[in-house]
Amino acid sequence: MHTFTAIVKSLGEVTLIGLVLGAGIPLIFALGVRFWALEPAAAGPDSASGTVTARRANPVAQIIAYICFAVVIIAVVLGILYIAKDFISHTFDIQLFGAKPSKK
Repeated sequence: MHTFTAIVKSLGEVTLIGLVLGAGIPLIFALGVRFWALEPAAAGPDSASGTVTARRANPVAQIIAYICFAVVIIAVVLGILYIAKDFISHTFDIQLFGAKPSKK
């Protein structure tokens, strides 16, 4: 029974991490693109003169978009560093994600 519960627990952890990284990062990027594209509520042609005036983008939406993009960039960089951790450790003697247990 202990083996079964250990397998179910491990499977749950892997599934959760897969959902967060597999669907979560693209979702955050999509939200960033959506917030980036938001226009202010008053955008459009001026009804009095009929001319279209250039309006600045919504500053709050822009900040949220920047935060979303920063989270995605940080996740990608951390993923690349995690994949290359053994190479970096061997080449530069830098332990990025904790010291590797020594083999005795």
